[in-house]
Amino acid sequence: MRLVPACGFFAATVLLASEAYPPPRFTDPERVQKLESALPQVDQIFRRYAADKKIPGMVWGVVIDGRLAHVESAGVRDRASNEPVTASTVFRIASMTKSFTSLAILKLRDEGKLSLEDPVSKWIPEFARMELPTRDTAPLRIRQLLSHSSGFPEDNPWGDQQLSVSDADLTRWLGRGIPFSTPPGTRYEYSNYAFGLLGRVVTQAAQMPYEQYVRTEILAKLHMDASTFDFSQVPSNSRAVGYRLQPDGTYGEEAPLPHGVFGSMGGLLTTAIGSRAPFFGARNEPHVDSFESDRGARERGIAGIRERLWLRTENHHRLPF
Repeated sequence: MRLVPACGFFAATVLLASEAYPPPRFTDPERVQKLESALPQVDQIFRRYAADKKIPGMVWGVVIDGRLAHVESAGVRDRASNEPVTASTVFRIASMTKSFTSLAILKLRDEGKLSLEDPVSKWIPEFARMELPTRDTAPLRIRQLLSHSSGFPEDNPWGDQQLSVSDADLTRWLGRGIPFSTPPGTRYEYSNYAFGLLGRVVTQAAQMPYEQYVRTEILAKLHMDASTFDFSQVPSNSRAVGYRLQPDGTYGEEAPLPHGVFGSMGGLLTTAIGSRAPFFGARNEPHVDSFESDRGARERGIAGIRERLWLRTENHHRLPF
């Protein structure tokens, strides 16, 4: 199993039934101080985890009320140089990229360029000819790609190994068909393939490459300047080297994969500082306007988008950028 340095963040979001989210209200005036007093214990937990799992290096952070209140690290970013991990070390954040892909889809929805109810075939024509699991299966929709209910079989760790796949490769795969495990919309099954397809949806709807849209419309507007999909843009003295723990207890270095069509499911590189904290703040910003006027449509639209590991946001309103 490949060991990847991890970024851990904690946040809380509140789902309200009203049209607007009021600012959070807390009655304990010492709430923040109490939270901050627990940070040494958080550090102990992460350091113990790194030692137990033999992780060469990792970084973690805690977000309190939209600000990055604490960042700490353990280990080294490169075993050859023995340079330590810092808050500015660049990591590939793997499937946490999916939350940015989801945000891109929602932003395109807010811009009126797509609907979560669109059949996938509207944006990926190969699905108009795709053999479905049953004769009465309804068309696969964007919402189902977002919510891991597409009916595609669970595909870890295969998906993580496809980052460098080209657009032409994906087109050939689609021409051969996809082996559904269940009819779409009938069960949850984690799918990297689905988020690879969402990258193509973003490209088609935005009329620009997926990574360009994410960079210009999300990362740049959040001033996430250290974030990229291209390893070649990361200085070698700031990149966390990937390693595989071998059966004999040694570490084998893993060469970074170049950016490809599956980057939308796990290819983003970023740092702990100046990256995810702005993302949290933007996603949870109160905003009353919405492209979709029907509240039920909005509630159905976001409810399924839940990143299993760390991001669980239920914001039904127009994105604030």
